[in-house]
Amino acid sequence: MILTGYTQRIEQDLTPEQIIAPVYADSGDPALLAAHCLAAIDPHLAEVSREGDVLVVNGRLHTGAQAEIAVIALQALGFAAVICAEAADSIVALAGVYGLPILIQATAATALSARQIVRIDLERGAIEERETSLVWRSAPCPPEVIAATRRNQMLLRMRRVVEDEGFAE
Repeated sequence: MILTGYTQRIEQDLTPEQIIAPVYADSGDPALLAAHCLAAIDPHLAEVSREGDVLVVNGRLHTGAQAEIAVIALQALGFAAVICAEAADSIVALAGVYGLPILIQATAATALSARQIVRIDLERGAIEERETSLVWRSAPCPPEVIAATRRNQMLLRMRRVVEDEGFAE
């Protein structure tokens, strides 16, 4: 499975509480989660992020008590994947269940800047920057993560169709 998107960059380690503030974590409202996702790190990120973007974390992605809602908040903001220098195994596994692949590739996390187009081949573990054609290798995603990502992408497309065409009762 191939994902293509623009990069959004964070220059530090991230905890679930930095991804979504605990005050918003219990809301369960995807729009509220998206509006406040990563606001403590970059208050304007929700305004510039678009569906299909790829979050680049030049640091470690930590786990914690709010890890599940942090993954949901990242998806609500529109992120299709995360590229990071390091990540806790538990958040990588949890994100995979939700169809948000996390690729650990320190060199790519350092080299990629904001608003670059990347092409991610989940099956081969390849991250390619479109303009320079630089390619970085990471571990291939397990088949269950690819299947969850495919389901998630399909649900997003279906939602767009319903929103675009409207829903008649």
